[in-house]
Amino acid sequence: MRRSLLPVSLLSTAIPLSLLFACTGAAAQDASLLAGGLRNLDVGESSFAAELGYAYRINRYSSLSAEYLNEGHPDKHHRDGLTSQYWLHSAVPQQGLSFGAGFGPYYFFDTTTGSGSATDYRNLHGWGSILSINAKWHLEERTYLEVRANRVRTHGYGDSNSLLFGVGYELRNLPQSVVQRNEKAGDRYVMLMGGQAIVNSFESERARAYAIEYRDTISRNIEWSAQWLSEGKVGLVERRGAAAQLWLLRPFTERTVLEIGGGPYLMRDRVNRSDANEDSKFHLVPLLSIGMRWRLGPDTRVQLSWSRVVTGYHRDSDVLLLGAGLRF
Repeated sequence: MRRSLLPVSLLSTAIPLSLLFACTGAAAQDASLLAGGLRNLDVGESSFAAELGYAYRINRYSSLSAEYLNEGHPDKHHRDGLTSQYWLHSAVPQQGLSFGAGFGPYYFFDTTTGSGSATDYRNLHGWGSILSINAKWHLEERTYLEVRANRVRTHGYGDSNSLLFGVGYELRNLPQSVVQRNEKAGDRYVMLMGGQAIVNSFESERARAYAIEYRDTISRNIEWSAQWLSEGKVGLVERRGAAAQLWLLRPFTERTVLEIGGGPYLMRDRVNRSDANEDSKFHLVPLLSIGMRWRLGPDTRVQLSWSRVVTGYHRDSDVLLLGAGLRF
C-alpha cells in the first residue's frame, strides 16, 4: 500500500466522472440519499451507514450509477468509498413498485490501526467490489422511497453488509435557456472560502481551513480550477499548498449546479518541533471533491464543497468549505 497513490486514486474516479459527463441527454436521471445500519464482518461490530447516489437510466431495464458510501465507525475500520454500478431493474412505473440489482467496483478509504492502538492509525486505500439489491416505491411528482441492501467485499480488509432506507428524486431535464443561465463557456470566477479540515484518524482532529479559488468555464458541463488551500494547524503539524482540478457539472435546478472534481495537490507538510528545528516536506497527492453551487444573481455564486486529500503516508484529510464568489 505504499505505492504512488496519484494515478490509482485518480483512476478510481474515472468511472463516476465519465458517467456524469455522459449524463447530459434527455434520459431519466435521479439522485438519492440513504441511511441505515451496517455490520463489519472482520471485527463483528455494527455501525451506521449512509449513501449518496446519482443514477442515469440507459433504457427501460438498465441504469448506471455513481455513489459515495460511508460505512460508519466499527472498531478499527472507519471506512468510506466511491463506486459506480451497473443496474438491471424492472420497468419503472409512474407510481408503484420497482426493484433491481447492481454490481460494480468499489474504491475505499479505510482508517484502521497498525499496532492495535487508536493512536497508531493507518490510512489504507484499495479496490473491492459492491453488490446491491433494492426496491423502490414511486410516488407522485418524481419522488420515490427506497430500501437497499449492500454487500461490500474488500479482499482482506473487512467485508460488510448494510441495509439502508431513504428517498430519491428524478431530476428534470432543464430547458437549454435555463442551463445557460447557470454556467456558460468563458465564465470566470474568483471564490473565497472557509471551513474545517478534519484529519482521517480515530480522533478526527480539526483545524480551520480556508481557500481562494479561480474557476474557468470550458463548457456548461466542464470547468477547471486553480486553488490555494490551507488546511490549518493540528498540534505541531501545519499543511497548505496549491491544487488544480478538472470539474464535471450537472445543473440540478434553475439556480443550482452539482459538481465533481479531481486533480493534483502539491502541498507542504510542516512540523514545528521547535523554533530551531522545523521539519518540512513537499508531497504531490490527489485531491477529490464533490460540491454544489447556488446562483444568487447574474454575477454572484455561493459554493459548498467537500474534498478528500489522499496521501501515501497515512495522513488523509477531509476539507469542508463554504464560500462565495464573483464572475468577472
